[in-house]
Amino acid sequence: MIEIDSTLGILFLGFIVLWTRGVARQSKSDLIVSIVILLLALSVYGLLYRFASYSGMSWISTLICAGIAGFFLRRRPKAEPNQKARLFQCGMMLVLSGLLFFGDQKLNTSSNSLLVIAPYRSAGTWVFDDPLNGLKAEPFVSGVPELIDELVADAEITQAANGFRLIFSPQPFPEYQTKVEWRRQDMGGNWYYSEEYHMEGWICPALFKYFKRPPKEIYLKAESQ
Repeated sequence: MIEIDSTLGILFLGFIVLWTRGVARQSKSDLIVSIVILLLALSVYGLLYRFASYSGMSWISTLICAGIAGFFLRRRPKAEPNQKARLFQCGMMLVLSGLLFFGDQKLNTSSNSLLVIAPYRSAGTWVFDDPLNGLKAEPFVSGVPELIDELVADAEITQAANGFRLIFSPQPFPEYQTKVEWRRQDMGGNWYYSEEYHMEGWICPALFKYFKRPPKEIYLKAESQ
């Protein structure tokens, strides 16, 4: 959600400001408070990562912090006491940034490459079952049924109402039909837009049964069962 994203951004910004000021002024209290803020921000980011629409915020923030600190360190005399300690701190921030970067990449690629569900028509809309994820007659709403109508029409699936295979993936795959692009979060779900069909649809929180974070793009293909 936007509120959560803003909170994380403020926490990381506060950490950068206080930690950099602590290095410049040799203030132990600033450094301690900044580390506490960092740990708090990373905890929130880790616990609520599925709501963080901007991927990479944690490692980019710490990398910026290390760069700013390094700039201040270069301007100080090399003979100044505790110089090695502050260089060590700066180096640790670079290491932390790298670890967060690889963790973020792993999070983004942890979902299966290709996923399949079998939508069908029920009660006037498209629904699907997925017993493994505890979903039964899970409905598509708010623009997604109309998008599915276009998708099955283009695929020329004549008996789609009785069920068809919908293949989807956060990465392009051979012979995919179209893609939808992430637009915004809303009420626990996510809005996606199809440039090809000029349509927008809201995907409910069931999306998190398949992805740890809302993909920026979802590639789709409909085919007969």
